[in-house]
Amino acid sequence: MTYQVLLEERFKERTASSELYYKHDNDLVNSLLDKHKDTSFYDKKNPFSRVYGATLSGCVQKQLVIPNVSCGYLVFLHHLKKHSTCGNCDDIYSLQKESSNIFKWIKQNIDKIRKELCTNKIKILKCSKSSLKIKWKGLEYHIAVAWTFSKRQYCEFHYIQNNVHVYPFTPDQLQIAAYDLIDEAPIHRKHIEKMDKISKLYKRFLEKNMIASLSLLRVYYMRGIGWKKYSIGCVHHLSNDSLEIICAHLFEKLKVTHQPINTPIFAFDIIRDFFTLVIENEKENKLRMIEWPYRENKFQYLVDPKSIDQYKANPNLKGIAILDNLIIR
Repeated sequence: MTYQVLLEERFKERTASSELYYKHDNDLVNSLLDKHKDTSFYDKKNPFSRVYGATLSGCVQKQLVIPNVSCGYLVFLHHLKKHSTCGNCDDIYSLQKESSNIFKWIKQNIDKIRKELCTNKIKILKCSKSSLKIKWKGLEYHIAVAWTFSKRQYCEFHYIQNNVHVYPFTPDQLQIAAYDLIDEAPIHRKHIEKMDKISKLYKRFLEKNMIASLSLLRVYYMRGIGWKKYSIGCVHHLSNDSLEIICAHLFEKLKVTHQPINTPIFAFDIIRDFFTLVIENEKENKLRMIEWPYRENKFQYLVDPKSIDQYKANPNLKGIAILDNLIIR
């Protein structure tokens, strides 16, 4: 089998796997909506009533699915009508409690569905106040809850058609969504910066919400770059956002060295340079900053220069700091 044929086979596997994630995820959302419908008549304060839609993000939407390894990233969205609602500690506490109640409701009802179906293909794998990981019909999903400052029509339940809630975005659909999220991003940043002076704990909560709420923005950036087709051999490691950025950074450096001799860049090249980077960093024992390499303008980079300068000014920091397009990691 030639290398080209092998690549084509791998891409077919990934496409088939992606379709399964969307299919099973819509089944999951429909099951939860049915449960909500059954209880909403007598439970007027059902926390799931606040949720208006969902989106499947992460490696599935990035088209980087690896069978039996990848995990779908499902974000349930609720609309925060007033921006001032996350302006102080009391507001943040209420939002935290609301998110926790939504997580609790989802967990309880997934467990009910599992018992009703008497199946081991549905499991709660991990659960906390701000995180839920499940197995649904054999596939793993990481579930997040986030608020949006505007109601996103393209994420609403039944948007595509009846009983279809999550779907693969076309490039045009993704670009439209990205423009919306870029407009909304400064509002998130403003509240995070304000909370930084009040509570580090609540600041971290706002950061987590921003990452989930703007997750499609990261998909937009990652879909638009060309390095991923060269890194199929190690793509199962790329569900971690920081590793994606490091690989993109290394790929751009390799393009400079390979261009004069016109040689292809393979996964091995990126892996080799990754470990070289780690070893060099250990020897130098200093802070090394790796930045998002595909910034075309300031709107594609949501970590402001002031925050970067403040971070660099800390003399006690060592290791590798990842400056992705949403947050310093």
